[in-house]
Amino acid sequence: MGLHSGTPLVTEEGYVGPDVHRAARIAAAGHGGQILVSASTAGLLVDEQLRDLGPHRLKDLSAPERIYQLGDANFPPLKSLHQTNLPIAATPFLGREKELPEVLRLLNDARLLTLTGPGGTGKTRLATQAAAMLADSYPDGVWWVPLATLRDPQLVLSTASQTLGAKNGRAEHIGDKAMLVLFDNFEQVVDAALDVAGLLTTCPRLDVLVTSRERLQVSGEHEYAVPPLAHEESVGFFLARARAVASDFRPDDDVAEICRRLDDLPLALELAAARVKALTTHQILERLEQRLPLLTGGARDLPERQRTLRATIEWSYELLDEGERQLFDDLGVFRGGCALEAAEAVAGADVDTLQCLVDKSLVRHTGDRYWMLETIRQFAAEQIDDEIRRRHAAYFLALAEAAEPHLPAYEREWVDRLEREHDNLRAALDWLEAEHETESLQRLAGALARFWLMRGHAREGGERLERTLAADDSPAPARLKALNGAVLLVWTEGRYATEALALAEGLDDRAGAAQAKLALAGAASGQDMAAARAFYEDAAELYRELGDEHMLMVTIRGLAWACLELGDGERGRALHEENLQRARALGNTRIEAITLGALSTEHIEEGRLDVALPMLLESHRLHEQVDDPMQTAFDIFRFAMFLTEAGTTEVAATVLAAADARAADAGVELLSWDPAVGKMLAELRERLGEEAFEAAWEGGRELTAEQAFDLALEHCSFAE
Repeated sequence: MGLHSGTPLVTEEGYVGPDVHRAARIAAAGHGGQILVSASTAGLLVDEQLRDLGPHRLKDLSAPERIYQLGDANFPPLKSLHQTNLPIAATPFLGREKELPEVLRLLNDARLLTLTGPGGTGKTRLATQAAAMLADSYPDGVWWVPLATLRDPQLVLSTASQTLGAKNGRAEHIGDKAMLVLFDNFEQVVDAALDVAGLLTTCPRLDVLVTSRERLQVSGEHEYAVPPLAHEESVGFFLARARAVASDFRPDDDVAEICRRLDDLPLALELAAARVKALTTHQILERLEQRLPLLTGGARDLPERQRTLRATIEWSYELLDEGERQLFDDLGVFRGGCALEAAEAVAGADVDTLQCLVDKSLVRHTGDRYWMLETIRQFAAEQIDDEIRRRHAAYFLALAEAAEPHLPAYEREWVDRLEREHDNLRAALDWLEAEHETESLQRLAGALARFWLMRGHAREGGERLERTLAADDSPAPARLKALNGAVLLVWTEGRYATEALALAEGLDDRAGAAQAKLALAGAASGQDMAAARAFYEDAAELYRELGDEHMLMVTIRGLAWACLELGDGERGRALHEENLQRARALGNTRIEAITLGALSTEHIEEGRLDVALPMLLESHRLHEQVDDPMQTAFDIFRFAMFLTEAGTTEVAATVLAAADARAADAGVELLSWDPAVGKMLAELRERLGEEAFEAAWEGGRELTAEQAFDLALEHCSFAE
């Protein structure tokens, strides 16, 4: 048992903080049945019998702690650090609950283990802690050999000799002694790797732990890539470091976002936490858009390369050869990483040089993508020239236009590919807009419109399209593409559809004209449904002539709705049924799901809930397959309609609120898309009364889509 008196922090997980760790380390130094007491606790005691066991270095690598034993029983010597020069840490070891056991396990299995990772990930701190924890396994000591100041590989083993006190040769001094040697910061002397491997060969009980930004690449080496902190650990790390400089620091919601923006890198978190004396967390967060200038001012007793994040990255950058530097710089243009073919096309990458950057921990490789931590990417991006940015924009414009024909039928492979590259597409749009490359900007934004609509980015896409359409100096085909994109996302603006139709007819672009007429039908539906039906008829005829089956079904769905609204129920239902059969025959899951939803709406409005429910369930199942956030919101809305018709008023209001919230997440205002929403809102308010309605509404907006569906199904009278 270990007893220590101090000030813990209270979190949802319980008591945490340096003093809790200190108590655990004191306990770990003892033996079964032994009760150990720290000096701070001993000072609070009066009558208890304590035996002074003297100062001991604990395995948290802190300064020596004077430890006392309660009672006079005899035990073996404490399991504290001895025969070691491991550095005394200025701060407690925090986090790494997953990584530390993994490193300890690997050290148990391997004689040479290299911890790799970019600067600032905490390789040294993890390595020294692991070495301290294993001290009992090495009777002849655990020794730290710092290499950061060396540049000559031939000095590595002589430096180790000085550390170990070897006077008659290293191999002779070590012999068959059981010891662990930690070589810290090996990357700039990596040519000494063969010397270390040779030492292992001649010293059978020697184990070696290395920290480096690249592996040694010798036989028998095991590599452990040190990740950033787990997000929850990084928040705790930030709090501890912030309270070290401002004891009254109180966390808020911005702390978690700061940690996320800083890639959960320990050094970056430490530098940011030092700013809490001068900036609020919100001010820190705002300045992280340009993070490298902010993250300066580390402790004066740290090496210069650890006092700013820029210096830490420059340390690795300076070790690259000319070709590696050039590729590293150019890869900074990619936001969110890239596939190999993109790196080859835009940055002229070759696999060997890419592999070198991966080996040196500046680039990461996951699945089929190469990517950088954002803090590192920002450093690389400072070196990018306009030619690389132009090639990047051209590459992603070509990708978007290649995907465009595959989007109406929701070909999942293409939609998912655009989602993976969304950050790169945004970067291309930003650069084209900043450079006033209006033609390419309008082509790219127009090509992405349907993707934005499908994947819940309607608000972002609509705003981008409206900005690019404010420029009127682009050629007609490019402007028409942007207009046709805008009519998908900002369809209430009939002016875009009117201009698009005029441009399309002038260019003899029948596909553009069909899309404009479809948009005009949507814009007219709120005021003149007869006019909307005429536009739907015209658009359908054009799509038949073009042989575009998918867009024909989209148009028929609108035409069926118009017919139903105008009282022609027989034709409206027939068109829906025709669409459903065609969609199933063509394997068009998206149209099948939308049509089932539309048919279920008609059955709900006519009170046939037992017929509507199976259609609702199948529509929802199919929409889950295509991963369409907007249609998911509409499905929830239809369940709210069902519950309203069934008389389950309070639950209906809750589910409707969930539908509204999920639509907003997808960038869509539900009221503007379906007039039935306003009517249902008014009805539910009247039935429930204002207070009960507001309570139900607030509860619903907190529900996830899955929770909303579960709640609806629980109260559907006809659910099995």
